[in-house]
Amino acid sequence: MDITHIEHQTAPRLEKDVHDFFTQARYGASGPKKSDVENEKNLKQEWSQVFLDYFGDWNFLMYSHRDAELGFWITLFRNAYYCVLSEVNPYARYFVPDTTYTKKWMIEQILEKLKTLFWTTGFIEFLHQCNEQYEKHINQIRDSYIGVSKTSVDAPDIKFYLSFPSGTEQLQSIDWVIKSFRKFEKNLKCQPWFRGQVIFTYYHLIRDGYRNCYVIRFYLTFQKVFYSIDTNYSALILRLWQEATDGLGTLLIVDEERSKQPLGNPFGLGRDDVLAFPEPQDPLDDLDNVPEVASSVSEKMNKICILTRGFKAFHGKKW
Repeated sequence: MDITHIEHQTAPRLEKDVHDFFTQARYGASGPKKSDVENEKNLKQEWSQVFLDYFGDWNFLMYSHRDAELGFWITLFRNAYYCVLSEVNPYARYFVPDTTYTKKWMIEQILEKLKTLFWTTGFIEFLHQCNEQYEKHINQIRDSYIGVSKTSVDAPDIKFYLSFPSGTEQLQSIDWVIKSFRKFEKNLKCQPWFRGQVIFTYYHLIRDGYRNCYVIRFYLTFQKVFYSIDTNYSALILRLWQEATDGLGTLLIVDEERSKQPLGNPFGLGRDDVLAFPEPQDPLDDLDNVPEVASSVSEKMNKICILTRGFKAFHGKKW
């Protein structure tokens, strides 16, 4: 099974499908009103087929990324999946269908458990709590950046896109990208110029749904007095990024003029299923354009639904 396909196609599809199932199960389908029995039957038939269509993909995802931090809706699906699986075999980690426990049976059991969960009073409270924690994370970064800006008025921000060349997509599992970035950050903070000049860093891991690869939007905010116009910071960053990625890393060049045009963005121009991100000029701009809630599926096929545990898709830190 292709890990690239699982991370870039299956995961966002599953995230959206579970979200849409929740919406219909909790609030009902649009269209002519039907009896409760008819609605229940239609819900079961419709969504069983939806998940059956790519059973092999999401079944593999459940095993291959069982220790990963998954999107809000996939996490709920995974919990239901392992709950059902444990009823079949408490020691199993992967569902293998047979004549008794078929694919259809497994899907129906998962959906039934999810539907029951969605109708509990506590679930909506849980949903609100998760979204509040997510909003708190955004506000903490924003407040930290604003605080730093007050100590260095008009502090210069330099933006980089840590990327990879075309043709290396198959090598870029999310775990490898995050491991490389952590190594990059560790080496960066040891650089003398970084220690003396940088007062804030911010990153945003982006999944380029057009190329099926990852890009990291990375900002350095400098103490204005110590910032050097004669230093080639791009060359310094590129060298560190290449060292962290076994020489594969590149810096993506973004056409600033093109990005200012309507729907302009460096990722997936011209694709209806890829959300057009505006080009942010500083960390605050970037934060203004992240999803407002953790349970959102508004990012369409750009949404990152799989992460290494403990890693945030975006984060900022003052130095």
